[in-house]
Order: sequence, then structure tokens, then C-alpha cells
Amino acid sequence: MTGEGVLLLGLVGLFAFMGPFGTFDALGPWERTGYWTLTLGVNWLVCGSVTRLTLRSMPTASRRRRMVAVAGVSLLAAVPGTAVVFTAEALFRSVHMASGQLLTIYAAVAVLMVAISGLVVTVGARRAVVAEKAGGESATAARFLDRLPEDIGRDLVCLKMADHYLEVFTTSGSTLLLMRFADALSELDGADGLRVHRSHWVARKHVVAAARRNGRTVLRLTGGREVPVSRGYLADVRAAGLDPRPRRPSPEAKR
Repeated sequence: MTGEGVLLLGLVGLFAFMGPFGTFDALGPWERTGYWTLTLGVNWLVCGSVTRLTLRSMPTASRRRRMVAVAGVSLLAAVPGTAVVFTAEALFRSVHMASGQLLTIYAAVAVLMVAISGLVVTVGARRAVVAEKAGGESATAARFLDRLPEDIGRDLVCLKMADHYLEVFTTSGSTLLLMRFADALSELDGADGLRVHRSHWVARKHVVAAARRNGRTVLRLTGGREVPVSRGYLADVRAAGLDPRPRRPSPEAKR
């Protein structure tokens, strides 16, 4: 079971035991469990979904902007959430609530939605930290890979800056992303790759060969694509063992 599932079950159990909002006196244990399973379960599904979609739609935004956006969609999600509460009241307590109670119920549901969003964000951040410690993709690299369409996979071969767009190549295809090259490199910091040109980044495992052509170094990648290496990044390429230029033996080696 996922972390969110555990939290949801815990909240349902806690609310069914405590019986807030008058449910303890009005309902028996099983009725309370059904009431809060419906109320919390549906609202968690709605609010959690819109929270995740919001975060994925603005991956390069600042933390402050992302949190403001999450709070905003939580307040919007409280609108259908209020309808869920009305439905639960009618089903479990046979109470048809007056329209004058809408604002009071909406305020309570809005607080609940903000809390759910906070828990979803916390669980997601915790999952990313655990994945990073386990030696998998770094949290930022995973964020970059999440941008890619599913049909081209996540096995990066190289990146190429193209005006205001970023051209991304994988072993299964390519796509264009509207983002700065510098932001992509920042997210891929720690991934097994290197920048070889002012507009090119390559994954080391997909460098098939290196060659010298017209006095310049080029790298041949998986799939036959070739990328140039500029002088400013030649030292990094050499340090990675990818430069084909023969090295002069050191004086000690000559002796």
C-alpha cells in the first residue's frame, strides 16, 4: 500500500473513532466508518489528483508559486467536496441540509482539502528523498524525466538546445520541451551525463565512439546520432575518457 493509502486509512479510522462534527452522537461505529470513508475517500481522490496535476504542470516554478497554486486548487476542490458532504449527510443521517449552511460546510471542507494537499505534497517529497537515497534517479532528474511523454520512455540519449525549446532524444524517440537549457541541466545535475557543447548534453552510457574530424571532436551516440564537442568542454570530455586524441606519454613513462 502506498504512503497516501496508509494516511487515508489512518484518517478514516481516527475520524470514525472520534466522531467529529456531531457524527459520534448521531451514528454508530459502522455508520461513522462508512460516513468518513465516503467523505474522506472521495475528497482525497479529488484533491490529491488535482494537487499532483498542478505540481506536474509547473515543474520549474519556485516553491512559493507551487504552494500558492496548490492552495488555490485545494479551495476549488472544496466545491465538489461540499457536495460530497451533503451526499454523506443524506445517506447516513437522512439530513437534508439547508442552502444557508453552504458557506459553513464549505469552510470546513476547504480546511480539510488544504490539509489533504499538504499531506500529498509531503508524501511525494518523502518518496523522492527515499528514491534518491536508494541510489535511483535523483529527485530532480526524476522531475525532468516526468516531463517526457510515455511513448518515448525515460532512457535519455542526449539533449539539444533549439531556440526557446529543448530537443530531447531517448532510445525510443524524441520530443520538444518548452524550457531553458540551463534549467534542464540543473535538473539533470547528478545524472550520469555531461555537457559537451554550449547547446548539447549527452548521457555517458550512450556514447558509442569518439572521433576527430577537421580538427574537432565529435561523439557518436546510440542510434547513430553525432554531437560536436566544443573547446570549452573538451577538458570535461577528456576527464570522462571520451576524447579520441592520443595523449603524449609522460616523462616518467618514457624512462
